[in-house]
Formats: sequence, structure tokens, C-alpha cells
Amino acid sequence: MIYNFTVLALFYANVVVTFAVIYILLDITDLGPVVDHYETSTLEGKHWFDRVTTSLYFSVLTLFSVGYGDVTPFGWSRAVAIIQATFGYILPAVLVIQYMKDSEPAIVLRSKRRNPSSLTFSGQSQSRYNSWSNTNK
Repeated sequence: MIYNFTVLALFYANVVVTFAVIYILLDITDLGPVVDHYETSTLEGKHWFDRVTTSLYFSVLTLFSVGYGDVTPFGWSRAVAIIQATFGYILPAVLVIQYMKDSEPAIVLRSKRRNPSSLTFSGQSQSRYNSWSNTNK
């Protein structure tokens, strides 16, 4: 359980940092600045640390929510933000489906009858079903 949580946290951190690096590169090349509306310095006088923290902040908010509106992408950063937001909406569903797929035995009904002889099992599910059916007789 802790291993799965650690892997999930590292995966999300990787996604956040990867998109933050993309935002930083787009900001540096002036293809798509990410503007913090409450920042006192101008875009030209932006320090590198401000670019990094603003990009990380915007990346986290875009992945996990819709955002607050205090940081706005422009140019190509808007397209990247759309991709990241879509990824942030789809990823939890994919993880839940994958978890459910891995945690339950794979049972497929061949017909609409509830006859145990008509069940098809894959992998270790056959031995699980056999041990379950033997204990419930």
C-alpha cells in the first residue's frame, strides 16, 4: 500500500515538474509566458527563481484543479495548459480502472446464465475460484 502511494506520488511529481519545465522554456523563449497578475516585477525583469516558482505553481494548479486565475498562460502555454488539464482529468480515472483491474479476479461471463461452468478465467483467477468454490460448498 505504501509502495503504491509512493509510486503514485512520484509519478504525479514527475508530471508536474515536466510540465513546469515546458512552461519555463516557453517563458524564456517568449513563445508563451505564464503571467502572475499579483507579481510586482515586470516580465522582462523576472528573476529565474520567480519563473521556476510561478511555473511550478501553475503546473500543480493546472494538473489538480481548474486554477485560481491569479496566473494566466499566454501563447503556446495555453495549448500546453489544455493538454495538462486534460491529462489531470483523465489520469485519476485511468488509475482507478487499473487498480480495479489488478485487484479483482478477471471473470468473464460467456452467457447470461449464472452457471459456474460457463465462466472463463484468466491467469491466477482459476485457482482463486476453485479455492473459493471448495470452501463455499
